[in-house]
Amino acid sequence: MDQTQREFLVEVEDLVEQIFADLDELRATRTEGRTRRELIDRIFRRMHSLKGSAASSGLEVVSHIAHEFENLLAEIRAGRVMVDDEVLDTCESAVEALSESLTLATSGIVEPSQRALFGRLQAAARNKAAEPAVSDAILKNIPFEIWESLDESEKNKLVSIAAEGNPLFVVGTSFDIGNFDAEFFRLKEKLAQFGEVISTSPAVDEQRPDKINFRILYAVNADLRTVETAVSDFAQVVFEEIVSADNDPGAAKEILLASRTPASVARLSNFVRTDLDRLDRLISSTHALSRTTSTTLGLAMSQLPVPSEELHKLNKHIRSSFIGLEDELINLRLVSLGPTLQRAVRAGRAAARLETKEVDFEISGADIRLDRLLVEAIADPLIHLVRNAVDHGIETVDERTQAGKLPRGTVRIEAVSEGSQSRLRVVDDGRGVDPHFITAAARRLGIFKSDTPLDMEQSLRLIFRPGFTTVASASDISGRGVGLDVVETAVEQVGGELRVSSKPGYRTTFEIRLPVTFGLVATNVIVSAGKHYCIPASQTLGIDAIDIVDGASGANRIPQVLMRDLLGQPEEPDSTSRLQLITCQFTDERASLDSQKTKCVGIVVDKVEAPQEVLVRNLGRHAGRWYGIAGATELRDGTLALVLDLPRLLSATLC
Repeated sequence: MDQTQREFLVEVEDLVEQIFADLDELRATRTEGRTRRELIDRIFRRMHSLKGSAASSGLEVVSHIAHEFENLLAEIRAGRVMVDDEVLDTCESAVEALSESLTLATSGIVEPSQRALFGRLQAAARNKAAEPAVSDAILKNIPFEIWESLDESEKNKLVSIAAEGNPLFVVGTSFDIGNFDAEFFRLKEKLAQFGEVISTSPAVDEQRPDKINFRILYAVNADLRTVETAVSDFAQVVFEEIVSADNDPGAAKEILLASRTPASVARLSNFVRTDLDRLDRLISSTHALSRTTSTTLGLAMSQLPVPSEELHKLNKHIRSSFIGLEDELINLRLVSLGPTLQRAVRAGRAAARLETKEVDFEISGADIRLDRLLVEAIADPLIHLVRNAVDHGIETVDERTQAGKLPRGTVRIEAVSEGSQSRLRVVDDGRGVDPHFITAAARRLGIFKSDTPLDMEQSLRLIFRPGFTTVASASDISGRGVGLDVVETAVEQVGGELRVSSKPGYRTTFEIRLPVTFGLVATNVIVSAGKHYCIPASQTLGIDAIDIVDGASGANRIPQVLMRDLLGQPEEPDSTSRLQLITCQFTDERASLDSQKTKCVGIVVDKVEAPQEVLVRNLGRHAGRWYGIAGATELRDGTLALVLDLPRLLSATLC
């Protein structure tokens, strides 16, 4: 696959995500009206664009799915198919099939038949809504020249408005030809405040060449007197209502026939795509240039007896400018988590429908931005965890009622950013992990034979064992343990860590700790046993010089710990130099995911150097196993330093 094809697939995948977002908004917009019509029109335009792009690129299956979906959308736009939950489910299935087809095209895999999906789309398109006789009669009375001037989208909008029962008017007006454009625009703005302007038809009266006349097809959402008062400062504005005729309502169907060829669709974005490897090289080159420039300025200033104030300001400005440039370049790698979280919610809703369970989904942290490669890597593990929560976490309505819970379960997907690291959590208020249930399943599978039941910690470890399942027969969706080993492996391959905690009968929480990929982090540089390390400044509360290590410090007797002990370094021989105490705050990693608290500790180090803004890099696929190390960086003088992950490093030492 060449670069052009890759860029096309990425662009189309973005378009699919936008359609997914539009469908979510359409599902939330239950009432008829302008908002819903605009959503349907937007989905139709995007689908038409996707169909054309797929056809021109040889993606026949994608083009076929888009074509069938477009047919259904055309019927919806024309008001001949009502948008209910079943139709929305069919639409989501079509877009999911498009997404899957694009993934298979990327991998070069032959796609399975979509005959069943095509049947659902065609059946939905044939499921005509009841023809509104009143709206047909109204449409029949629209002046012929106005109807003929309408394009396809305007006709569809008119049909929908008439079906909703909004009063229709032909608004007649006239303006001087010298200033008609400004006056006409002002009138349209006034009318739009109380309804919808469907179309406008200009005409010139041969007997009055200094005037230009307009006939405006207009739907009113407010009282007509209110509208007339609002436009009273315009001369010669007349409202003529289009009323029902007593003729055969079926005769009006003829005017609904129109060309099915939509107008051309403009590009939906102005993005320029670039290869991530090239971007990484650009970031590295910029950082190297920043370091070289800072070193050169430092040497130049050291040669002067007394550097001028202007030189100090210039040095500070250049440093801050490079930091800002690096930050902007790094941000180019970042994408919003929102689309990935929405994908997980859609997968959860599909699982809930399949299991006939009532589940509400909540999202927080959708605005957090992470490295694109990292977001792509965790998408499938996150979807599996959400499906797993629905399938084996949330109970049925009857089970929840008997347990004294609300009939509808809740699955919450949280994204949290803490300094240079981020976490994803999937929390369900379901049955939890029951050690007795896990013990029974383990005995049934022959992997546990002791008479003593497993405790919670053992149970939580066991559900990640390959092949372990808590059900007698595999689910079509997921299984608590079936596939969790794959999820854990996928998370670890990107340098992350998967953790779980549970309270039987109440909830289960899965947490994905994400590694640092690229990031600028403000740090305090320390020295321990001759090696340099960086501690995020956000975790540092204070720095003091001390003479002795007495185990605790301050009025609150904050516990002390030697950095050499944390890192397994040899003890410092007797020295007359004073030590440095850094007071840090951290989240206790040993606590349950639902009850983590912030603690303080004093870390004794050999030396504290000047703070630096450093470019942190990931340590690769095994980063999660480097316990207590968040990443690595290169300091201004070229020295390599490890960036410490204090919560993990300290949790292994302190209670």
